[in-house]
Amino acid sequence: MYRPNAPTVVGLDVGTTKVCTLIARILPEGWDVVSFATVPSRGVQRATIVDLSEATAAIVNSVEKAEQSSGIEIQSAWVGITGHHIRAYPVEVTLHLTDEESQITQEHLDALFDRAKKAKAIPEDYSVLHTMPRQFAINGVGGIRKPVGLSAREIKMQALVITAATSFTRNLATCVRQAGLEVEGMILEPLAAGMSVLTESERELGTALLDIGGGTTDVAVFLDNALVDTFALPVGGNHVTRDLAIGLRTPLEEAERLKVNYGCALPERVSSDETVEVMELGRGKPRPVPKRALAEIIEARMRELFELAAERLSRNGWMPLLAGGVVLTGGGSLLDSVADLAQSVFELPVRIGEPSLPPGAPQDLKSPIYATVVGLVLYGIQHHRTYAEVTIPWWQRLENLWRRIRKWMPW
Repeated sequence: MYRPNAPTVVGLDVGTTKVCTLIARILPEGWDVVSFATVPSRGVQRATIVDLSEATAAIVNSVEKAEQSSGIEIQSAWVGITGHHIRAYPVEVTLHLTDEESQITQEHLDALFDRAKKAKAIPEDYSVLHTMPRQFAINGVGGIRKPVGLSAREIKMQALVITAATSFTRNLATCVRQAGLEVEGMILEPLAAGMSVLTESERELGTALLDIGGGTTDVAVFLDNALVDTFALPVGGNHVTRDLAIGLRTPLEEAERLKVNYGCALPERVSSDETVEVMELGRGKPRPVPKRALAEIIEARMRELFELAAERLSRNGWMPLLAGGVVLTGGGSLLDSVADLAQSVFELPVRIGEPSLPPGAPQDLKSPIYATVVGLVLYGIQHHRTYAEVTIPWWQRLENLWRRIRKWMPW
């Protein structure tokens, strides 16, 4: 249902291969999609901005398309961020309370968050992007998720501090502002993708998310309903395309077309007598190539990607804790048989993650390639509702609660 006065949230995903803009409207019972637009990315390589003017132009193009189809002028957006510069540090901090203030307040949690940010020596060109709490312990008793209001003499917090290169965040913010938008906040992309594709059980039991983008693959580990680790791998879908171009001696555009239309991650799934026409580099005429040759090239690069992820997860001690298995998302997850290849490497259940959408959303948006931008909107909606609840006067919250109670009373 169209509600012109409902607040809106905008997600902006500036990737290596595409720039996506999603406008959503916050409703009392959920949210709906107003419009979305995706355009080819420019000026970005391996999730790093290499040309400010080109990247800005791509953002402008995506934003204008979303504005034109919605009739809404975008003022600000939640922006995704990723790359090799992202670092994650697990920390544990403690706060002792006096007898006069034994009840835990939000101010106590703010003090813990400040201590967490200072618990690790952060390099000079880095700044804290997120501080993600995992759990709290009160007077030595752990496993507490929401400590506000409880009484304590001592409170501990286990958290993950995520940092980003300050130069990178400034460059990204400059592009967004030059495109005419303010930055509501920068959100780690695998965190956003996890919000849109993982179930609550997967986040609780332990699941590794692999967001396979064009230039990099972002890995995030969720456990106890919290983000507990994240890192980026220097391998993505563009590396598969480049391998095909070199191996088949064909232009990059042709290699991308072959990957999308005929690619398969398991050669044994392809008939040995099937062929596909491939345009030769520099000659401009096609020649027949066995489809299995494409699959062999694709398998080699994708297997390398999964082995790198599995090795890092094992080194960090997460593999035995992944009861929820592995979820693949991003454009690279669309390759035929890629989940089966991943399952053979990880020896865990593997599925393809599509973003959760409200009823009536465009079906084109229900694709792994839009997991991040949907997650950015979900993050923005969550932030809006949390902020709105904090700023509602106490008397209005009481009135709202009384109204809900009366609704269900028999008299």
